[in-house]
Amino acid sequence: MQDTWTDRYLEHLGMTRREPSGDYLQALVERHLERVPFEVIGKYHYYSTRPKDDLIPPKELFLDNLIRKGWGGNCYILNSHFGDLLRSLGFETALVRARGGNAHLALMVNVEGKACYVDVGYGAPLFEPLLLDSEPHLVRCGEEIIVRKSNEREYVIDRRTGGQSFVVKTIDWTPVGLERFRDDFIYAHRDEDDNPFMRRIVATIYRNRVCYQVINGKLLVKSDTNIEITEYTDESEWKKMMSSMFNLDEESIDFALSFLAGRNVHLFST
Repeated sequence: MQDTWTDRYLEHLGMTRREPSGDYLQALVERHLERVPFEVIGKYHYYSTRPKDDLIPPKELFLDNLIRKGWGGNCYILNSHFGDLLRSLGFETALVRARGGNAHLALMVNVEGKACYVDVGYGAPLFEPLLLDSEPHLVRCGEEIIVRKSNEREYVIDRRTGGQSFVVKTIDWTPVGLERFRDDFIYAHRDEDDNPFMRRIVATIYRNRVCYQVINGKLLVKSDTNIEITEYTDESEWKKMMSSMFNLDEESIDFALSFLAGRNVHLFST
């Protein structure tokens, strides 16, 4: 099953098996950002059908829904299963936790004698593994990402746009088990109006290092030099865009709209 799962995952990414290396890891990270969306549509399905303390789908279910329905997920789903893929390919991989608002799950990958920060579940233009000690400062896709070292085991990652921080987290640079996130899963999925990720449609994917991001009825296309915004007022046109851009199936999109409508959030006038 493991080999079959790994090969199916690689086939979806358009990748083949290679020996673990820094170059292979970077290729996997970038291809993942291009083929697997950060999105909440699948999250609403899992929230509605799975036990509230078991909201990360098993890896076989995750991959089936990715291939058949286009579902990616949030950080817990994307990074935990990408970690499974990396381990199956021979990479030494562990989970790490970042705190601040909803806690974040990311990866520590040891390759070629270096411990790298890897993150395919942040909706961010992190196209490469990061060496945190170098305190990376990235400017791309209309976003600035600044990493600062706080102490030997903590780093602050600050995401900014227009010079203003919009999310800041502290990375605890210590491997942890998935059980460490149990309370975080529940908190991040709280069905309350003050939790925006349970009250809006969000989806992000990259093509040739250009970001395509949906926030409710708006599509933002962000390159290194330009940002274009399209606001959809027609539901059918929006759904066509969601299907073509993110490979999401229409039934799943309709379910997400119904999920939000049940919480008095309406993206389009009826």
